[in-house]
Amino acid sequence: MTKKYSELRRLALTVDEPVPGMYFWVVQEEDDEMGIYEPIESAEMPVTSYHAALAAGYMALQAMCGPNGPREGLVESPLFISPSMESTLGTLQ
Repeated sequence: MTKKYSELRRLALTVDEPVPGMYFWVVQEEDDEMGIYEPIESAEMPVTSYHAALAAGYMALQAMCGPNGPREGLVESPLFISPSMESTLGTLQ
């Protein structure tokens, strides 16, 4: 069966440098009505390089995403479990 998912969230990763040499990653999400990106999560502490901020932000962005991308949740998720898996699952409970 096919899984139906909600739409992908439109996320963007940026790096800000409010003070020279202090870099913060920021994840932003697009506002559907206006098309403007608003910050939704950011680094609590600065790092000393753009590269380090970008890498840390990428890890934070990955943590927000499942295997099918960043989504609000499943609309429908019918699963097929083979009979052999059912017996395996029964022994785990």
